[in-house]
Amino acid sequence: MTDEQSTVCPMCAVGCQLTVSGGSPDAGRASGRAGPANPQGTLCRRGIRAPRVLGDDDRLDAPLVREDGELVEADWETALDRATDGLGGVVAEAGADALAFLGAPHCTNEENYRLQKLARVLGTNNVDNRARACHDAAAGALEARFGYPATSFAAEDVLETDLLLAVGANPAVQQPVFFDSFVRPAVNERDATLVQVDPQANETTRLADHHVAPRPGADALLLQAVCARLAERGDVDESFVAARTTGDEVYREALADVDAAEAAAETGVPPEAVDALADAVADAERVAVLAATGVENDDGATPNALLDLLTLTGNVGEPGTGFAILRGLANEQGASDVGCRPTGLPGHAALDDAAARERLADAWGVAPPETPGLTEREALEGFGERVRGALVVGENPAVSKYDEEWVADRLDALDSLVVLDVFESETTAHADVVLPAAVGLEKGGTVTSLDRRVQTLTPVAEPPGDARSDHAILGALARRLAPDPDCFAGDVAETATELAAVSPLHGDLDDGERWPPTGSGSGTDTLYAESFATPDGKAAFSTPDVSVSALPEGAFALVVGSRAGGFGAAGEGDDRLRLNPTDAAELGVADGEAVTVTPADGGDAAVEVVADVTDAMRAGTVALHADVADPLVRAGATAVRITP
Repeated sequence: MTDEQSTVCPMCAVGCQLTVSGGSPDAGRASGRAGPANPQGTLCRRGIRAPRVLGDDDRLDAPLVREDGELVEADWETALDRATDGLGGVVAEAGADALAFLGAPHCTNEENYRLQKLARVLGTNNVDNRARACHDAAAGALEARFGYPATSFAAEDVLETDLLLAVGANPAVQQPVFFDSFVRPAVNERDATLVQVDPQANETTRLADHHVAPRPGADALLLQAVCARLAERGDVDESFVAARTTGDEVYREALADVDAAEAAAETGVPPEAVDALADAVADAERVAVLAATGVENDDGATPNALLDLLTLTGNVGEPGTGFAILRGLANEQGASDVGCRPTGLPGHAALDDAAARERLADAWGVAPPETPGLTEREALEGFGERVRGALVVGENPAVSKYDEEWVADRLDALDSLVVLDVFESETTAHADVVLPAAVGLEKGGTVTSLDRRVQTLTPVAEPPGDARSDHAILGALARRLAPDPDCFAGDVAETATELAAVSPLHGDLDDGERWPPTGSGSGTDTLYAESFATPDGKAAFSTPDVSVSALPEGAFALVVGSRAGGFGAAGEGDDRLRLNPTDAAELGVADGEAVTVTPADGGDAAVEVVADVTDAMRAGTVALHADVADPLVRAGATAVRITP
């Protein structure tokens, strides 16, 4: 490593540039370098600490194979042969659909592309990444109605907006550099209005002009009530609706049945809040939505309501308008872009897209299968039965929204489990072969930020011991497993060239540009300027879903705070249960008192926490950090009971 190297921060999806000096890996600190995502050259705390992983003594630095029930060190040839025998044996006995390929957003575009390529060359679409599930509802709504499951505008174009709607998001904490670089100056210097829709006040609330706190599960009704009020008052962009949408007549008929006052009562917000939000939308020339995992809990009703609002008012296709998915982990967007998902090919092509299939057949020598594959959740449920082997890359399925003992049994039921990872984990404890991988600071390739910007990584350190990049490991495995070993002979640059040839999104695109390309290396900052990427070029309105589930008597709606991204980021949560003073008084719970939280519908799951009584929580709602809430989440609890 030279005295100073710059690369993309691997800790989240914002895509900041950082610099690691020759002595920094041991010191565990990085410095910011001005880039498109961090124009002031700042880093957040997680980014500054990114190099700590480079000197971590717990890193895996040699392959491991299971002998007599224990994982022991082995050389690469032995480990690769064992992995090949296990996975290849499953294919020989049960077919390729008996395998599951699970990728990770921490991997580069080229690595995720190589993983899905291996799965499909072998004959299965059972390939997925957990990041896809994190934003499945919002991404699915965007893809179905606008064309791409991605943020539609450039991060810096937040500075051009008049109204920002932050819904189910806390970017001040989860994307702090994005927040400080674009959201804060938009509000403080450009006079944009920030409205936060969230059941609890948080760090983003401090900047917001308005905080609307509907009860959990009622966001969609609130937003559709706002749309109803806009339509009733004539605050609709009729020319946009007429030229660029479909289904507006049916949609407006449905809106006519939404009474704003009744909706306010059902969502638990003051009646004037609906009118105030409608006024803010109507008065703004440009409206943009910032949405995170908080919109994922009602089967897509909230993302669809947000898209309806944007479409109804013509707030798509111009700088400062549109929808942003505030993704959390590095390369979450890129993993799905390159086809690491069970229902789509590279470039977000459909499995039956004839042109895409022809491009892939030319590059691979075989066309991908057309039958949709299993999602990660479906694959995990099938472990030991219809799924008999798994290749897991930088993922930890042992930590999932299921009972821990049940998941362990599923993993042990596999005939072959091969894991590529940086550290030993709950999943490697069940693996037959563990292959040591490099981290983002140790490898090349590209990653895609939350606003579709594709950036090149530069290695700033060497992997420890015998660890290798996921690209190199996957290549070595694929050359043993695939019918044509030469199909996986290329290095990272050759894989990038192949990706550009098979995916129109990654074609003629210079470093730092946003997909899709427009020619001569340039990209697209604002999607849908002239038409939507749908078959007819238009955006369809939804059928409004305004149902709100009632809570069981004496129960509280549970809000789960997000985990921070990056290696070593877990465990940053606390054991506080945030609850409203009125609720605390009725329960007889004092601030700082220990309480037990259990699922409202019963079960054995329980967590012991400390009460944090605060006006920041709306009545009837409690909040826990994701790490603390994990047993409740595994039990499927969305409503809980509190016992002093």
